Amino acid sequence: MDPRPVDAAWNWPSMREAYLALADHYRDRLAVALTALGDADPPAAIHCAGGRDRTGLACGMAQWLAGVEPDAIAADHALSDESWAPLNAAWLAEAEDEEERDRRRRVSVPAGRTLVDVLEEIERREGIRNLLVGAGADEAALGRLVARLRGEA
Repeated sequence: MDPRPVDAAWNWPSMREAYLALADHYRDRLAVALTALGDADPPAAIHCAGGRDRTGLACGMAQWLAGVEPDAIAADHALSDESWAPLNAAWLAEAEDEEERDRRRRVSVPAGRTLVDVLEEIERREGIRNLLVGAGADEAALGRLVARLRGEA
């Protein structure tokens, strides 16, 4: 899920705008990823370059479907910010110009409850399950994933 072709995901006016754009643009890939997790023999992992944004969106969707409390989703997502915090100063310093440094500053702002806000917005607009199934996710695989996350399988 390369963010570069998605203007809001690459230029990052805000995390909220970036995540909503990623969820919309890459709904088919999110459907494939969550179907694969539901079909996988545990343990299974999902990852990306940093583990916060695209991974966070996919994992947040899985947690939402499993009924995880929003505060717990936000706390889980915040762990990625904690992991990245020691690396941010060097990443900012390596930017080739001030415009890129400004973009990186926007990207490195801690998430807070943004992921939860995005999931709530997707739920209001069309429903997370509807988004995924409409993009090709397998209902049975999503059910298996939810059951595993709830400790029922």
